[in-house]
Amino acid sequence: MNASRLHRSLRQASLTLLAILATCIAPAAVAATQDIPLKYQNLDRGYRLFIPDAPATQPRPLIVALHGGYGTGKNMEELTSLNLAGGNLGFVIAYPEGVGRSWNAGTCCNPALQKGIDDVGFLKAMVANIAKRTPINTTRVYGTGFSNGAMMTHRVACDAPDLFRAIATASGGLMMPTCAGKKPISALLIQGRADKRIPWEGGNVDGSYRPPVLEIFNKLAARNQCAAQESSMPDGVAKCVARRSCAGGTEVWLCGIDEMGHQWAGAKEITPLLLGKGTTGYVASLRIVQFFQSH
Repeated sequence: MNASRLHRSLRQASLTLLAILATCIAPAAVAATQDIPLKYQNLDRGYRLFIPDAPATQPRPLIVALHGGYGTGKNMEELTSLNLAGGNLGFVIAYPEGVGRSWNAGTCCNPALQKGIDDVGFLKAMVANIAKRTPINTTRVYGTGFSNGAMMTHRVACDAPDLFRAIATASGGLMMPTCAGKKPISALLIQGRADKRIPWEGGNVDGSYRPPVLEIFNKLAARNQCAAQESSMPDGVAKCVARRSCAGGTEVWLCGIDEMGHQWAGAKEITPLLLGKGTTGYVASLRIVQFFQSH
């Protein structure tokens, strides 16, 4: 498919999603999110779980959504509106809680890093726990995250590549010096080019090195054995590039947004004076659900 046809396809899919969200809010909106306790390695942990009200005719796909540093599962639920974007399309959504509002993503972030928390094991245990509560398609479990949660999503793809079928990360990169996992995994990276917490060109922030965004993109493309050719296209205010013809039918996307800071694109800005501007010209939650649907 050439770039023009693909752009038209993406636009049509976006309009379809927007139509669904505009006309079918009721089923997902009335479903309640439950707080589920889960003890793991002698720690009392837990997660929030959203299950759409609409009857399921088969096991549902699952999205695991990881909050950023200093955040919570409830914060992530409210920030992303994934219950609406994904719930109306049949996704179960889980919002796990990090220890000390953080995730041990490799070389970031405290206190989970300092305590050596096994967050990969916890997330695997959580998915197994969800499967006992509601029928989920374990071959269609997807990972997304913001900031430190995005970093943790990358770590899961490295350390437990069989858990997530595809990942989509916002404002956070790979913080693992080496990636043991070799299994190809489709990835969508969404990043503000004015993000001082995750510098586009890389740099040290809060005592940890954040690699350049393009370096991460190229590493993921190499892992997926993608063809060298790139295709590029605008998507709202985002400038997106893709590497396709990858092993196992996977693909790797990078969508950079000029002037956006450390924000979840399309959501309400979080302390913009500190973290930079957001945007309404690209809705990350819609694109992420769309990306997961395509895989």
